[in-house]
Amino acid sequence: MEYDISDKIVAITGAGRGLGRALALGLARHGARVAVLTLEQDQAEETAAELAAVTDADHVHTACVDVADEEQVRDAVAALDQRWGRVDALVNNAAFMPAMTPVVDVDIALVRKVIDVNLIGYFITTKYFAPLMVRGGGGRIVNISSMIGVQANPGQSAYAASKAGVNILTNVVHREMADQGIRTVALAPGLTDTPGMRAIASDEYIERVASAYPGGRIGQPDDVVEFVAFLCSDAAQHLSGTLLPIRPVTG
Repeated sequence: MEYDISDKIVAITGAGRGLGRALALGLARHGARVAVLTLEQDQAEETAAELAAVTDADHVHTACVDVADEEQVRDAVAALDQRWGRVDALVNNAAFMPAMTPVVDVDIALVRKVIDVNLIGYFITTKYFAPLMVRGGGGRIVNISSMIGVQANPGQSAYAASKAGVNILTNVVHREMADQGIRTVALAPGLTDTPGMRAIASDEYIERVASAYPGGRIGQPDDVVEFVAFLCSDAAQHLSGTLLPIRPVTG
């Protein structure tokens, strides 16, 4: 199937490192204009510098945004609207993954942080980006979820709960806004090799998971890029309100 996202305007949260940065670079290579939304200024600058090697500087927009801060998100959307006048797709990718901890030992303050970033943040970005998309005739919201949101995994109660919430939010937004041209999909990768994952997962755990995956390896950020490019294209017009699991493949 052919798909085209050339000149589509795609906003990506958490685009300063890991999967978000890979998505920014991959979609730019497909011809999209990319808005890099990330928490840290240095990460925004590093991603923008990498993007300069694959796309025109006029096709890159950066903003430092805490997705759990409604005022910051509102201001970032307003600035993006002022610059480009529309947004065609939002990729909700920003996430926080804490160390594995049994539920009876969790720090509730840490649980609140996970929910704030991984779920409340998706509510806030959807609240402000969706009307801009509707004004432009419609758009796509791709929520990066996780297989942990559909499969129980000991030690990851907070992260799993946040991603399960993302899955339901995706369907609710579809039911509320599909007739206004908004298409929503939750994309659920398996274990993916990112700095955030490496910081909390042991080598033994990574090796054990990899042994059960096709090809004997965990996922790489680039494995997700083509899925997201397809979902941001017109070829995915009839796909909305659903969850798409991803498993790593050999290659």
